[in-house]
Amino acid sequence: MTTRTGHYAEFTSPDQHKFRAFVAHPSSPPKGALVILHEMDARSPNRVHSGAHANPMPGLSQRIRALAHEHAARGYLVVAPSLFGRGRAGHDHGYRYQMGFSGEELLQPLQPVDTSRAMLDVQTVVAWAQWQVAQGRVGIMGFCWGGLLAWQAACTLPQVFAAASFYGGGMTLPEVRGLRPMCPVLVHLPSKGEWMTAESMDEFVAAQRNHFPAHGTVPPGQKVPMVQIERYDAAYGFDHAGSRQHDPMASQSARLHTNSFFDKHLKS
Repeated sequence: MTTRTGHYAEFTSPDQHKFRAFVAHPSSPPKGALVILHEMDARSPNRVHSGAHANPMPGLSQRIRALAHEHAARGYLVVAPSLFGRGRAGHDHGYRYQMGFSGEELLQPLQPVDTSRAMLDVQTVVAWAQWQVAQGRVGIMGFCWGGLLAWQAACTLPQVFAAASFYGGGMTLPEVRGLRPMCPVLVHLPSKGEWMTAESMDEFVAAQRNHFPAHGTVPPGQKVPMVQIERYDAAYGFDHAGSRQHDPMASQSARLHTNSFFDKHLKS
């Protein structure tokens, strides 16, 4: 079995905001770096705080830490920032659940988080990760709100070499879906879900269908779309194991596509 190590590290954004991130290292020199952005979802304490690491930073659930270890085992240096710290220090700003008679029940709805400020934290870990790998190749992946941030990072941060967005809530809205990424992007879209309507997803696909890299970046006569879109007959949140929306087949397919995508664009 591949030896893996993980730890929390503190970072400082350009506006002097301090936040922490979970960092996982491969057992050999990294072939690239990967940033993982968590969803806007803080599950019940028994799920979030289980495992070897007690009291993880907000948003860095057992699921996100396991993903970090999974990709570290594949040869990547992985950093997963806690993006909920810009509200009240130490408090989750996502959904909160409690265990009820019939299972998990919504205890507290979504709280607003300043996405523009959270992007400063994303920019900070991307820049840090770039300096940690010899070839400077950094990829970014996110889920739900993190998927939106991954999409925005692909469109605004030249340090990002590849991005994957799992049902990025908000990225199909009119003001966002027409953005042009500067690197290859893999987008996983569900077939249904209250955060992304079928109509808005169709409009996103239409807006990105004819977006290709600048002339000269691909072989003559070969057209490679900048945005690769995969659609699944599954609900929004289908990759979140343990949730009602989890779809094992869709999740496995999306993860296999994602692994191949990053191996293609990040490994030299």
